[in-house]
Amino acid sequence: MNEKAIFKLCKEEGCCDGCALRYLGLHHPRVYENVKESAEKYQDEQEDQTPTEDNSTDNNGTNGDTDCADSEPEAKRRRGAVCMSCLGLLQQGTWDDSCRMAKEMLDKKGYDCTTFACALSAPIATMVREKYMQLAIKDKFPEYDTDRVTSLKEAWKWSFGTRLATHLALTLDSGAVCPLLLTLHYEYPDDVQELEVLKSISPSSFAPHKRPAVDVTRRGAEQALEQATLSQLRLRAPAAAARAVACTAARAPLYIGGRYIKLSRQLPQTPWLVRGQRMMESSVQEIIFQPIADLYKLSPEEMEHRLKFVSAGREDVDVRCLGEGRPFAVEISDPRRELTKEELAQACEQISTSGSVVVKNMVHVTKDDLTELKRGEESKCKEYEALCIKLTHSDFDKPSSPDAPVAVTEADIARINSYTNTEGMDDDNTNGTDGTDASSASGPDVRVRVVQKTPLRVLHRRPLLARARAVLALQAHSVPDHPSLFRLSIRTSAGTYVKEWCHGELGRTAPSLRAALRARADILQLDVAAVLLPWPPAPGH
Repeated sequence: MNEKAIFKLCKEEGCCDGCALRYLGLHHPRVYENVKESAEKYQDEQEDQTPTEDNSTDNNGTNGDTDCADSEPEAKRRRGAVCMSCLGLLQQGTWDDSCRMAKEMLDKKGYDCTTFACALSAPIATMVREKYMQLAIKDKFPEYDTDRVTSLKEAWKWSFGTRLATHLALTLDSGAVCPLLLTLHYEYPDDVQELEVLKSISPSSFAPHKRPAVDVTRRGAEQALEQATLSQLRLRAPAAAARAVACTAARAPLYIGGRYIKLSRQLPQTPWLVRGQRMMESSVQEIIFQPIADLYKLSPEEMEHRLKFVSAGREDVDVRCLGEGRPFAVEISDPRRELTKEELAQACEQISTSGSVVVKNMVHVTKDDLTELKRGEESKCKEYEALCIKLTHSDFDKPSSPDAPVAVTEADIARINSYTNTEGMDDDNTNGTDGTDASSASGPDVRVRVVQKTPLRVLHRRPLLARARAVLALQAHSVPDHPSLFRLSIRTSAGTYVKEWCHGELGRTAPSLRAALRARADILQLDVAAVLLPWPPAPGH
């Protein structure tokens, strides 16, 4: 394949040097970092003596001196015009406004990054013009592979991105590894007019919908261009370059992990709203968020939208979470910087002064760690301490009269502590309708297999299913000076509703504590004693 001939054809069609190199299929970043030098290899001697067009467009994206344009030869006029393919995006004369816009955006946001990645949102008309050039080259050179073209976005990143890095005094990096992404959005004044041709090429791609019709989308353009021919895409030279209309900057989220201890029985985990009305003054989430928001100087509105709370399960409003606490993480969207160890320690101290929530330590974690946190919610075991009351005499009690006070006996405690329903049980009888299987938790630690229908109190937010769960360990203790009370130490599989297991919820949980006690019982207080999930991960795990 004659690369010089292809390069010459591109120039004759009105392409800039950068686009001519793109259509040769050159993919190395260095090619576009110095386009003028790279292009010399493909120019003949006469072209080498002619000034390049890279700086021919002024900062307004026009073609400069238009008064004498009609008197100039066609080839020379094309050489000095806005690139017919990229619409000036690869021409240095159009870059000053873009660089200035990006600098203003970064100065406004105040990121502390030393590297950045850049992305391009180009006018859809560039897709049409690129397709035209591919077909034009293919028409003259049948052996040409149209799939070899270097994408405009890549060439722009390697050329303009290098210039932008110098302007910003930052290092250009790959978007795959760099947390800070700058996106430049460009518009082309004749975009809508030029895209009309696509509607005649592929009417089905732009069929009207019930809602108001939207201008041509990228997907619609792609579908139409698959059917386009060279004769259908005859284009005029652009009168002006595409111009930058906006710059957006966003940094990849940061994640902070820790464990919270909840000391209050009047505190929900997240804001409790009913029909838009707040039911409780605060929440675990808000208490943890506030010092982080203070460090980032977030307004209440920003805190609501830029901080996200993730936890390994949740406890009810009236349930405390003790021991080492419940694993949680906070996702911080578009953070300006990374918090230091000292700042995280300061945040922990501020959280703990609330008197309701204690966080001993917070560390930076990764997004992959967050996946493990959510996975752990489905597989972790939890330990509880429950204060229960015996409501009726058991089948084994021998009260002096029906009205005799109900009391927990040593025999009651012994029955609970020895109770199991796993010996010789048919696993099919303990399967849930949600596909769970209590036998999956089988082993020497399983004491009781349970099937629980979705509790009535959560039916408004969870589907009605029967779920198989397992009680892994169970120990009862009497309560001195309170004959009708007893304490339970219980370890369960993930997702077990402990309150419902204690009182049975009208038979919706079976078997329940009643099967062991042989009497009705209820729960007065519940504490989460331990969430058995390693969190946060050890450094360098």
